[in-house]
Amino acid sequence: MSKYRVIIFKLIKLLIIIVIVDMVLGIAAEKLFYTQKTGKYARSTYAIDQTNAETLVFGSSHAHRHYVPDVLENELQTSAYNVGAEGQQLLYHLGLQKMILKRVTPKTIILNIDEDFLFNSTFAYDRLHDLYPYYGDHKDVLRPIFAVNNRFVDIKMFFKSYLFNSTIVHMTRYYVSPQIDYKGYRPLNGTVSEKEIDNYENDTQPKSNLIDSNLVNALKEFILNAKSNNIKLVFVTSPNLIKGNYKQNRSFSLINVIATEHNIPLLDFFNDPRFSDNHDFFHDPSHLNDKGAKYFTKLLAKEILAL
Repeated sequence: MSKYRVIIFKLIKLLIIIVIVDMVLGIAAEKLFYTQKTGKYARSTYAIDQTNAETLVFGSSHAHRHYVPDVLENELQTSAYNVGAEGQQLLYHLGLQKMILKRVTPKTIILNIDEDFLFNSTFAYDRLHDLYPYYGDHKDVLRPIFAVNNRFVDIKMFFKSYLFNSTIVHMTRYYVSPQIDYKGYRPLNGTVSEKEIDNYENDTQPKSNLIDSNLVNALKEFILNAKSNNIKLVFVTSPNLIKGNYKQNRSFSLINVIATEHNIPLLDFFNDPRFSDNHDFFHDPSHLNDKGAKYFTKLLAKEILAL
């Protein structure tokens, strides 16, 4: 046997070992993943596989922390679940929406709009790894999203352990210390300090002013998915403690144009005087506390009923 054949044989044997180890570790990680009861993955899994809520709330931390399902249920006489996820942007929300719609069709979707949603951001792509664990069951809807900025998506997703390797720390953390939520909503308590406000005002410039066409297309697809399923879609902006001139924001201006073109109502609470400079309603300069969230959700419900 030539030395080249020996090398090839060893490489094949190594590859087989890697695939077997990957399968074993991946299967173990997958079983552990789907036993989670609390935390962000438990919430997303519940939304994908179980919720039958008639009203779903999508968005980043402003959705996750600001929309109280119990209040929506009381005011709108409907069932509600908050599928908001901290730090996530439009590609994530699109993927989550598409997976949910494979199983169930809600009557209403609320998408919390962040003013910078359409600006170029590495976070929009990097944080998609939170959806990797669902690739095996939802390749049909997730592959196009992962492939937007990843030429090697098929190679990466072939390895089962790769799909779950970013979840281990999170799973361990919430097995030790469960993260309680209320139908997906997690309240923030306490009020904002003057020091937090000063620091926030010095760090409010957008990281980019470039529109990302992938994110524009994601928003349009999110809209079309709702319309094709006869779902009432409502865009909402959350209140801010500090007033801003959002008319000068290219991303938010384009979101308004898209909403108008598709006849999507946009309920804008950004500079609502009931919240501006009202420290009692804010946990930090960007997020409402539980008191503020309940008040905001009640006001929003009245606006939705009036549509």
